[in-house]
Amino acid sequence: MSGKAARVITSIILAAAVIALMFFLTSGFFSSASEKVLPGVEVLGVKLGGLNREEGTEKLLELEKNLRGTRVTLRYEDKSWQLLLDETGFDLKENVMMDAALIAGRQGSLYQRWQERRMLNRAGLSLLPAIEFDRDKLAQRVRELCADILVEPRDAAFSINRDDTVTIISGKDGVDVDFDLLEKDLVATLSSGKNPEVTLFTVTRAPARTAAFLESMNVKGLLGSYTTRFDPSMTSRTYNVSVAAKAFDEMLVLPGHEVSFNKVVGPRSSEAGYKNAPVIVNNEFVDGLGGGVCQVSTTLYNAVLLANLDIVKRTCHSLPVSYVPIGRDATVVYDTVDLVFRNNTDSYLYLKTYIGSGQLTVKIYGNTDYKRDVTINTRITQEIEPQIIYETDPNLPLGEEVVKQEGSKGFRVAAERIVKKNGVVEKKEALPSSYYSPVNKIIAVGSMEQELPQIAPSTPASETFEPVTHSPGNQGEPPGPEQDELPAGSVTDNGSGFSTRGIYRQQRQ
Repeated sequence: MSGKAARVITSIILAAAVIALMFFLTSGFFSSASEKVLPGVEVLGVKLGGLNREEGTEKLLELEKNLRGTRVTLRYEDKSWQLLLDETGFDLKENVMMDAALIAGRQGSLYQRWQERRMLNRAGLSLLPAIEFDRDKLAQRVRELCADILVEPRDAAFSINRDDTVTIISGKDGVDVDFDLLEKDLVATLSSGKNPEVTLFTVTRAPARTAAFLESMNVKGLLGSYTTRFDPSMTSRTYNVSVAAKAFDEMLVLPGHEVSFNKVVGPRSSEAGYKNAPVIVNNEFVDGLGGGVCQVSTTLYNAVLLANLDIVKRTCHSLPVSYVPIGRDATVVYDTVDLVFRNNTDSYLYLKTYIGSGQLTVKIYGNTDYKRDVTINTRITQEIEPQIIYETDPNLPLGEEVVKQEGSKGFRVAAERIVKKNGVVEKKEALPSSYYSPVNKIIAVGSMEQELPQIAPSTPASETFEPVTHSPGNQGEPPGPEQDELPAGSVTDNGSGFSTRGIYRQQRQ
């Protein structure tokens, strides 16, 4: 055989070898639904070689189920606790694991693939597990177990002094578990195949609110305050007042921010804890969920007025209420009627509510550079006489009249705010006006026909008659617990009291 022929034969053999090698190396490289994991690949002792994606995923799901029942020993100095992985939001990422298993031996250059397959055949390949935890669930459970070694941080807080000035109580660092390190150590101990055990390490946990943060808010003292009174014996109503008022206690309001009463308090429902108490519906008092909440909105409205803050939305009741001067109330109905005010200062506002001894107080603190002397004046501009309605009553004798409902006047009321600084008027501002509906007087008129009595035979002239004594009776019902008789007229109030003239009936909601 000539040298040329030998070289040709050698070239053919080499080409065939290369083709065979390429076929061997690339067979099964491109993924498909029927692709199988190469022999030797495993995860946490579970062999995946020869399995397709669906079969491998099923194996991994079984592995995840078993791991969820695993208890990991947590140690800190001489203490230890058992952590059940099922309580940590443990998640084995099956899809990520199968992606890694299917590309094992199928990546890189032909030489790299050949080397990796040789390794798979000789020693196999144990993939690192892809594990995730729900950080919130993990932290909650670990903190429950290790509560005796942890210290909750204490936020810096405002302290209200007797003179209504504000000081700041510094916060304090706490001690917490290093959860970033704990997650890594949990994955490592599960991957080791040994008895799962982790040593805990702690870190300093700073408070959410620092003294420096509170100082930057410029909350220095009282801007405005208002107090209303209620009957504490009306337990359901008192409870509703308390629930709504607490929603505003220690509330912080950013500069320029608008505050919606309905958004802060939320729906007045039994699920939210509210009870049935009298509310005004169609100019009448009926029991309804959340009765008494309007006293909170009214008290807040007056505190906002006296703090010289902007009123964005306000609506009066349909009838005057007894716990505030006429023209100074603010009704609310969830999703329908709201009270909205704006922080028109360049500093934070801090609200405090106080309930006790039949009194509700709302105080608004802020930057005392904005403190002003504020007076609120209200004036009845129109009195509206009630109509007299006659109703036929077949149960009353013919022509007899009984008053079923005492009427009351309606009113139109104007209001203004006068703002002074060092005794000098800075502004006079018209406030939202009020309209209170008259309540008709209703008189029942009897329509029952009476038969004439039978006339008895004449009696002897000597017959005598006993005198009949009539009791004067009750000449008028006094106001009940849900109403007061109050004078009406021009009203001036700076938060300490008010004066009135005229007569009107006020109702309490």
